[in-house]
Amino acid sequence: MDKLEQLHVVSDLHLGGIRGHQIFNQGEALARVIDHLASIPPGARVGLVLNGDIVDFLAAEDAKHFDPEGAPDKLRAIMRDFAPVFDALGRFVRAADRVLVLVLGNHDVELALPAVQALLVHRIAGHDDAARGRVRIAMDGTGYTCLVGGRRALCIHGNEADPWNVVDHDALRDFIKAQNGGVEAKEPPANAGTRLVVDVMNGVKRSYPFVDLLKPETVPVPGVLLALPAHLHAPLLDFAKITLRLAYDKARTEGGFLGAEAPPPDGYRALDVLLRSSAPKGERGAADTAPAWLSLAERDFAAGKRPADVVGFDEGEEMLGLGGLIWDRIRGKDPRENLRDALKTYLVNDRTFHFDTEDYAYREHDAAVGPDVHFIVAGHTHLERRVPRKRGDGVYFNSGTWIRLIQIREETLASPAAFEPVFQAIAKGTLADLDAAPNLVQQRRTVVSIWTEPGQVHGELRRAVDVDEVADAPWTAVPESRFTLASVEK
Repeated sequence: MDKLEQLHVVSDLHLGGIRGHQIFNQGEALARVIDHLASIPPGARVGLVLNGDIVDFLAAEDAKHFDPEGAPDKLRAIMRDFAPVFDALGRFVRAADRVLVLVLGNHDVELALPAVQALLVHRIAGHDDAARGRVRIAMDGTGYTCLVGGRRALCIHGNEADPWNVVDHDALRDFIKAQNGGVEAKEPPANAGTRLVVDVMNGVKRSYPFVDLLKPETVPVPGVLLALPAHLHAPLLDFAKITLRLAYDKARTEGGFLGAEAPPPDGYRALDVLLRSSAPKGERGAADTAPAWLSLAERDFAAGKRPADVVGFDEGEEMLGLGGLIWDRIRGKDPRENLRDALKTYLVNDRTFHFDTEDYAYREHDAAVGPDVHFIVAGHTHLERRVPRKRGDGVYFNSGTWIRLIQIREETLASPAAFEPVFQAIAKGTLADLDAAPNLVQQRRTVVSIWTEPGQVHGELRRAVDVDEVADAPWTAVPESRFTLASVEK
């Protein structure tokens, strides 16, 4: 187990994607952080953890659920597009007393494959044996653990707490074993989250990239899809089937495979269930209109119409919100108001972006990890967190993300006039338009730092500064996020 004086964690870089649609655009700022860590004088052992979703194979133009054959070329393209990051990582591992840790996520599963992993390590460390010796690989789902000031830290991506995105590491290991043995290899099954991204969301986000930047904790995906133009509603059928399959599998698992005897609803029946279950509390629209939606869809399908025609009502850019699929059409409601009302419903009293919020990831990890782990550092949710543990005297951190995030504030939804710039940015459909909209896109560039001082161990949330900002350090501390324990190192 590594013993360190400093540990710094970043996650969810999501390097990759089609040019013009890449959600990471902070290469210079990240390189600045890495070079700062590389420049710390030798003698202090410094660790840098890339805590999962380092690259994003699911964002590629020809994304597949699992792509062992295409992953090497995709990784080469990513390393070309984001060369400043990989160049900085190379400088880091060539510095004495440094440790670089690579953790597997759920968008970069192919990094677990030996050939793809070797390509990544060679790009970072080349043929330098000393540099290679400073690289740690944590891609078996168990995470990375070390000691800082005698206090134990565990870095895990965090997707294991999310039933949508659990990686089947046993199946992945069996695939690698079969490949190594030269026998036919059975691909690991794709989880529901991967199927949702590849089969549904990739097609939507190329026209409306804002869906890639919204957090599902604040706006449920069905509500987002239903707020898009009608011709994009066809993916809802796939989404409904994926969602119901997830619920079915989870029920069977929790019940010892006895929790659900009948198969889940399929097709439009699944859509009916989805619309009913997605309605906000007190919102009658979805529950009331789901049967009418189902009847209309089945009648049109029987008449031989295409799926897009079945799910949508007509051509054009009509916007439809979750609660009024049919009634809003009858009433001729302004699509802007439809979307604004839906967002207001979901974002009322929202605390998603408060770092002390006890979300599902915190609760799952706090319960699953023993009290002797004093620092849990997860990623995956894209939301920075600092919450004291209930199990023991430690703390849970989440290293957030370095991609863009959209935060729609309540004051933006207060009136049609206030909402209009947001609506226009969403409707135009480019990342540049989203970036230009005032107070819409956030780039937090979160770093979790844990370090020793005489007699103490500190943990803190930090945010990297803009590249053109003159500062002694490449980051600033998030106020009131520091957590301190006594050092126990002898």
